[in-house]
Amino acid sequence: MVLNFTDKARSMPVSPIFNPAGDDTIENRSIWFGNTTNLMQLNDVRYTWAVGLYKQMRENFWIPERLDVTQDVTDYWNLTDEERYAYDGILSYLTFLDSVQTCNIPHLKTSVTAPEISLCMAEQISQEAMHNQSYQYLIETIIPPEKRSEVYDFWRTDKVLKDRCEFIAGLYQQYIDNDSVENYFVALLADYLLEGLYFYNGLN
Repeated sequence: MVLNFTDKARSMPVSPIFNPAGDDTIENRSIWFGNTTNLMQLNDVRYTWAVGLYKQMRENFWIPERLDVTQDVTDYWNLTDEERYAYDGILSYLTFLDSVQTCNIPHLKTSVTAPEISLCMAEQISQEAMHNQSYQYLIETIIPPEKRSEVYDFWRTDKVLKDRCEFIAGLYQQYIDNDSVENYFVALLADYLLEGLYFYNGLN
């Protein structure tokens, strides 16, 4: 669907919970602005890449308690003060990123009208929540007790980190406050920015 300037002012449509009059046929299915029943009709799909992506997502996640971080505890104390500062900041930043993703993706998902895409987004929501648990596990296991609150609040005290957090969260909040079509796709681009730049840099 091609957007025009008049689309900027109107609200982004939200899919009904159940729409018996919907049309999920492949030829009429679209990622947005479709007339979906909102049932997970996955026997025939238009976006076959989404099915492959979903299967890959199901194989590509970790459960924190299954990881042995004993060596990480030792390695943490072998870091320099500057390296520990960076490590603490990265953990705090990743916690923020996946926290806002857990909250934001459901808002974006409500306007998706292709069930195969919606399925991928549902899986992402689950994995973002699991990532949050993973960071908490690392903080509670590796970081000494007297420093844990400081790490959780690192984004409050470091100006660069706080500015980054406020920038990306502000783009998300803009859509929540004004659910226009334009703001929706700005929030979607912000989602790509978070995952493709912010999150990637935090892991490398």
